[in-house]
Amino acid sequence: MRSVFFWRVLIASILILLLANIVSLAAYTYVGRNTYISIEMDNLEPEAEITRQIYEEYKNGALDEPAFNRLIEKQTLASESAILIADQLGKTLIVRNVGSAVEVQDFGVYFDAEIQNVLRGETVKNDSLMLSNKEIAISVGVPIRDAEGVVTGGIFIIKQISRIQTAFQQLSDALMFTVVLVLPAFMLLTVVGTNSISRPLTEMANVAIEMSKGNFEVRADETSSGETGILARALNTLCDNLSQTIYQLQNEKRQLNQLLTSFTDGVAAIDRLGCLTHYNPALMDMFGAVDVHTPMDLVPDEKVWHEFDSVLETQKSKTLSYSLPGNRALWISIVPVLAENGECIGAVGLFKDVTEFERLEQTRRDYVANVSHELRTPLTAVRGLLEPLSDGMVKDAETQKRYYDIMMHEVLRMSRLITDLLQLSRLQSGSEYMEVSAVNLQELLEEMQQNYKVEAAQHGIRLELKAENVPYAMTDRDRVEQILVILIDNAMRYTPEGGSITLSAEAGERIVVSVTDTGCGIAAEELPHLFERFYKVDKSRKEGGTGLGLSIAKQIIDNLGEQITVQSVVGKGTSFHFTLKRYVSNAIALGPSSPGVVYSEDVGLQNQNDVLTGQQDAPYEIIEPKAEKIEKHQKKEKKKRK
Repeated sequence: MRSVFFWRVLIASILILLLANIVSLAAYTYVGRNTYISIEMDNLEPEAEITRQIYEEYKNGALDEPAFNRLIEKQTLASESAILIADQLGKTLIVRNVGSAVEVQDFGVYFDAEIQNVLRGETVKNDSLMLSNKEIAISVGVPIRDAEGVVTGGIFIIKQISRIQTAFQQLSDALMFTVVLVLPAFMLLTVVGTNSISRPLTEMANVAIEMSKGNFEVRADETSSGETGILARALNTLCDNLSQTIYQLQNEKRQLNQLLTSFTDGVAAIDRLGCLTHYNPALMDMFGAVDVHTPMDLVPDEKVWHEFDSVLETQKSKTLSYSLPGNRALWISIVPVLAENGECIGAVGLFKDVTEFERLEQTRRDYVANVSHELRTPLTAVRGLLEPLSDGMVKDAETQKRYYDIMMHEVLRMSRLITDLLQLSRLQSGSEYMEVSAVNLQELLEEMQQNYKVEAAQHGIRLELKAENVPYAMTDRDRVEQILVILIDNAMRYTPEGGSITLSAEAGERIVVSVTDTGCGIAAEELPHLFERFYKVDKSRKEGGTGLGLSIAKQIIDNLGEQITVQSVVGKGTSFHFTLKRYVSNAIALGPSSPGVVYSEDVGLQNQNDVLTGQQDAPYEIIEPKAEKIEKHQKKEKKKRK
């Protein structure tokens, strides 16, 4: 006994099926003709393209005329259409109508009008072409182009509507007969099949949908007999296995991605086919890759991937060096990935940027070489003078004194070099503290001018000062004096007689102190290296500084948190500029102190109403570090540092 629900579903299904068929037949009858014509129209366009290709092969000599005619006639027979080919002047070249009753004289004015559109490069479609014999047809026209894209003619495919209507009517009759014959049996099968199959399948479909959403807790009913029960049990087993596998894969993928992303070195992996499987952001940054789909998108150098292929073939690791633009160097290590059975299933490459390592190694070698050279030079001179003295070859007292003076000069030169090296080392290590206080910069510049004025005049050089009402600076006076000594000494060394050196200062957000000379100038390619240790612009000079002065000045400026720059024009002169903080009466406004900077009391600023605007409060905050480390910076070391 069937339930009420069953009969309701059955009746509803039959009514819906009947209604659907009636509506479908009505809709098919109403719109089928136009749809069929549209389909035929859509079919004509690829036919026109095929005809165009056949015709181009015929023109190019790939087909002889009999073969061309056979192909065109087969096409017209298959599609029951006519084919017309015209040249660039609109003249009819070829007409084939084996499969159609359309004749050339039936085209009428249509051909003259539509051929112009096709010759302009347009694809022409017409579903209501009126022929001269009053018959309606559909047509498609496509242009023919040469290798340079110039239109050299056109191809037209024409098919009579009457043939389409006949085929449509035959199809409609067959469809109607099929519906009437099959509908009762189909409804019966629908009822039986829906009742016996849809229910368990629907349940399993729901389970599969839940699984696709990531819910692996659902299970299908395994009580059904036959294949349905087997399918349910297999689905449940699959659900268990997928749950475990996906969980493991997600964990492994997450760990692998985190590991690759955390690498500062580049990593790339390929499979046995050479397809890219893994890579990390570091490698993309090295080669500037953005959208990666293939290995060449990641590393655009076939030589690198040839090395990967070589590792896959030989199953032996490889190491190579690789150069990138901008003097960057990479160290690449490629190793094979082997399966448990020993088969090579891929290769992994590690791309390590060793630019900084090589630069540091080169710097170390240059440093050792420069120090050795600078120390050997005075030692060689001293030895050359000591040997004749020790052998008693020099008897004259005046000559002996001259030898001793030369040796003293070389020893002092070597002492200065060692002193500069030690000071630069302390500055770079941070053990040399900056003792910052309010500094009368105007007074300091005037002192420097007076101190060097006589020496400059002896060299025929004018030492000028262009600074008025310079505000107080918050800095280390001794260090600023040391920087000025270094810059003035360099300027005098390279400024010829009759030239000038100018000390100046300009106050803005920060005070900019400048030392400008009218010397020989420095080439643009030399400027980036000026502050390097032992770097000398004029390497032919045997006398002069140690080559560490500007390095010391740069390190002092860095430790003070300031900036130093250089501008130079060959033949006109050089200007060095460095910044200093302006004095402020509130230590908070200074901001956090730099490492190794100590704000210390300067009694010389008391009662300076023109600078402090009458304020009697402390112009700074005294920050005392550990006494054993600073000891007041060894009582401020008033010696000039050269």
